[in-house]
Amino acid sequence: MLPLFYCKQTTISVLLNCMKILTTTSIQTIKFIPRELVSAVTLTLTNKNTRTSSTVSVGVSNSNGYMSLTGSFSLIENTNYSMEVTKASGDVIYRDTIFCTNQTDFDKFDVHNNDYVTEDTFDNEFIVL
Repeated sequence: MLPLFYCKQTTISVLLNCMKILTTTSIQTIKFIPRELVSAVTLTLTNKNTRTSSTVSVGVSNSNGYMSLTGSFSLIENTNYSMEVTKASGDVIYRDTIFCTNQTDFDKFDVHNNDYVTEDTFDNEFIVL
């Protein structure tokens, strides 16, 4: 039996456990449970590939212990972002990872969608010298 704190992370499990956002520039909502409920926050998104950060202006609403951030995000498809929500004093109240994708069927999500092609030109024979 594995200990309670045991965590085995693979690429697939990390992508399935993070938030998914579509690349559309229309208004989207992110809902989460923060460390503290406040009425004004700063959302910082950091592209994990280029290590560039951008601050996104969002609307904040709190309901039943959940915080909802509503805004328009301009993200690059198939890219991981780290998300950091801070209150006015600069204290971090939430951190997470976002994966931007246009694939909407998350149960059948494929990280390598259209990346690999099967090679059919060889007959799979070995040459022994």
